[in-house]
Amino acid sequence: MNETLTIRLGENLAQALHAESSRTGLAKGEIARQALESRLRQGGKLAVMQRHFGAMNGPADLSTNKSYRRDWSKRRK
Repeated sequence: MNETLTIRLGENLAQALHAESSRTGLAKGEIARQALESRLRQGGKLAVMQRHFGAMNGPADLSTNKSYRRDWSKRRK
């Protein structure tokens, strides 16, 4: 089944789409289909891990502050 989708683009996005179409020789619709397919494929990967996001409690800089990792490795020994 084919379905038609009509979207409104802002000026910057419309210009970028036109430039990409001119550069690649692809139709604007084909570029939009490729972008949508890519986005939907990536969404599946995100959904798998989404339940784990925010699952840890701790300081806001837990992933970037090396002192936390040093303390953690000492506690594990």
